[in-house]
Amino acid sequence: MAPSRNLFTRHLFFVLMLIMFFGLLGGCGGASIVDEGSSSSGSSVSHSSVAAEEPSCEAPVGLALTDIDSVVEWINAMPKPLTLPCFISSLPRPMYYNATKSTFSAQRSKGKRSPRVFFLIDKLVLTVVPDEQDEPKKDPETGLNIKDPVTGRDKKFWDVDGVQLLEVSLEVDTDLPTRQSIKGEFKFPITETLSRKAPYVDINLYESNELSSCALCHKNETQIEVIDGQPVYRSAMLRNREMDAVTLGFMLNEYSVCDPEYLENEWYRCEMLEAIYGQGTLVWKSFAEDIETF
Repeated sequence: MAPSRNLFTRHLFFVLMLIMFFGLLGGCGGASIVDEGSSSSGSSVSHSSVAAEEPSCEAPVGLALTDIDSVVEWINAMPKPLTLPCFISSLPRPMYYNATKSTFSAQRSKGKRSPRVFFLIDKLVLTVVPDEQDEPKKDPETGLNIKDPVTGRDKKFWDVDGVQLLEVSLEVDTDLPTRQSIKGEFKFPITETLSRKAPYVDINLYESNELSSCALCHKNETQIEVIDGQPVYRSAMLRNREMDAVTLGFMLNEYSVCDPEYLENEWYRCEMLEAIYGQGTLVWKSFAEDIETF
């Protein structure tokens, strides 16, 4: 289990954040609010943290995140094994940001306390969730859910596959009426150097590689490239409903009070909240209104 963090330091940080939020300590580190949308915007300030003090979680020197290839290069430049919180800690700030409690996705939110988080870097979008899902424990012989003999409820395992996903998308030009993006994913922890085709291999829908799993929700999928035998597809972009937005102010409060000993696996959620909200300025940005909703 990860070590407990100093709650006094965390609460002191939150007080400073609130002062900054109400405009008493100046701007947002040079970043401007492009679109506040229906959600309140805010910012976090840099402070001493476990992830920030760990050299292996620093941003690679001389690299910039511009497209999916650059994400591969960024990951390859970091020490291995590389965890998802460490990667997120390395991202440059200030950063545009969005979050939703929507569970309608291959990368599902666990609700308002652990929403689906989007980092918006020009046309590149990186997406994570702060906590992993609890899945029913299956009987290997019958395939049925195993019940707790006392409560009668399903027994569940947290993060049953031991994998944490980073989803990525890159908007590309198109003559279609809907905005289009290339999509991929990375499975953390990462233990070895990745190839250029790595983000696309695990989203194949069939062994024939004729479609990606993204096509189940994102229409107008079209192959645009082949990298070392692996097709790369573009498809329609989607955005979540504004009513499902989780404000930055709410999540900064969740970060400030996160206690790694509160629940059995809360240490991971606290580690992810530290990586997301504890490394510097975040600025809320709404998705463009001409992107279709789920």
